[in-house]
Amino acid sequence: MTSKNTVDDENPTWYPLTVPDVDDYLLHLDCSGSIVPMEEQALLVIDDALDNIDEVQLHGEVFIEIDHLGELEDKIQFYGKQYKFISNPEYYVFSFDPKRILIRNYALRTGNHLLYLAYIGVNYPTHIIDEMRDLEDLTRSLICLDLEQAREWFNKHDVTMVQSDISIYDKDAILTIFLLGTDQQITIPLEEKDELVYNLMDIEELLQLRDLFWIDPRIN
Repeated sequence: MTSKNTVDDENPTWYPLTVPDVDDYLLHLDCSGSIVPMEEQALLVIDDALDNIDEVQLHGEVFIEIDHLGELEDKIQFYGKQYKFISNPEYYVFSFDPKRILIRNYALRTGNHLLYLAYIGVNYPTHIIDEMRDLEDLTRSLICLDLEQAREWFNKHDVTMVQSDISIYDKDAILTIFLLGTDQQITIPLEEKDELVYNLMDIEELLQLRDLFWIDPRIN
């Protein structure tokens, strides 16, 4: 499990992560500079914790959802009614394929990449190498914050607007930092007739929606 909190925090917020090899994952963090001296990120290897740490020493909250795959199947059916991508897949391209976006969201939050890579391999084989790299990179950096942590993070990075991958109202939406250019116009799709993917919302309104936030912290 990993957390945005440092090892010194008394009540960290944990979220589960599946990686192919724990040692390789930790080595990558160290080599990439993700582990900073004096600000060491809180990481917990579950097997080590169960074997070597007393229960009274384990603190914090863990956010775990049940039946991720079942939820994904339900969302695919729901989005399919809006976009007709199940019956008319030929109408969609890589950059706007709601089913691909849903499966990518699932893969990032659960750490289970196989379903997404299989979907890309069948439908968009020319994108598979770039997608594998991006998926691995974002899985390592993706953060899951509670309300106060999210507010603090947005303020620290001067973020005023975010874009979601799936519906902005979905608690599972992964948020990316939206930097508005001087020549851009903002459209915030909130009505029933509007899009269920790539929604925009300002931070103050977003913070009223829920108490859990998945954030892509990579700021270009």
